[in-house]
Amino acid sequence: MHVVGLAFVAVAAAMFVGAMMQGVIGFGMVIVSFPVIVSIEPELLPQSALIGGIPMVGYMVVRHWGLARWNEVGWFTAGRPFGFIGAVALLAVLDTRSLTLAAGTVVLIGIVVSVWAPQLPRRPDTLVGAGFVSSLFGTSVAIGGPPLGLLYQREAGPQLRSTVSAIVLFGNPISIAVLAASGNIDMVDIRTGAALAPFILAGNVSARWVIPHFDQRLRVWILAVCALAAVGAMARAL
Repeated sequence: MHVVGLAFVAVAAAMFVGAMMQGVIGFGMVIVSFPVIVSIEPELLPQSALIGGIPMVGYMVVRHWGLARWNEVGWFTAGRPFGFIGAVALLAVLDTRSLTLAAGTVVLIGIVVSVWAPQLPRRPDTLVGAGFVSSLFGTSVAIGGPPLGLLYQREAGPQLRSTVSAIVLFGNPISIAVLAASGNIDMVDIRTGAALAPFILAGNVSARWVIPHFDQRLRVWILAVCALAAVGAMARAL
C-alpha cells in the first residue's frame, strides 16, 4: 500500500474527520484531510481517495435519496464532460502552478461576492456552467468541490446533502474512469483505497450525530471549507 503503520493511522484519522465533514455539507473529505495527506503521502490523491470514498458516497445517496433534486443533478452532470475537455486543453498550454493560482483566486472571489450577492438561480444554464467549472477545477487542480458548495450554500441542510451527494455519486466514477484510462490507477491505489474505505465510511456515518450542531450555521461552514480549499491549493502552488 501507499501508507502503512503509523502513517496509515494518521491518514485514516484525517480521512475519518474529512468524511464526517462531507457527511455534514455534502463535500469536503479531501479538502479537510488534505494537509495531513499531502505531508505524508501525496500519491494518495486523487486515486486512492476517490476509490476509498465510493462506499461513503453510495451510503449518502441511499440515506438522503428522497430529497435529491434529480433534475438539477442531471443538468450539473451534463456540464462535467466539457470541464474534462477544458482541463485537458488548459493543462496542455499552462503549467499546474498557474492554473492552481488562477482557480484559487476565482474561488476566493466567488466566496467574497457570495457574501453580499443574492443566491445564483439554479437554472439549466447555471447548473451546466457550475458542472463545467467544478469539473475543470477538479480535473486540473483538484479543487472541484467549492463551485458546487457555492452554488448550494443557501440550500437547507437535508436538501443540500442529498443533492450534492447525488452529484458526487455521478461525478466520482467519471473521474475514476478518466484516471484509469490515462494509466494513473494501479493495484497499489486500489488496495490503499480499499483499506481506507471502512474508516471513510465510519466517519461519514458518524456525521449524523454532529449534523444538528452544524445545520444552524451551515452556510458559514460551507464557505469556510471552500476558502480552505482555495488557500490550501494556492499555498501548495507557491
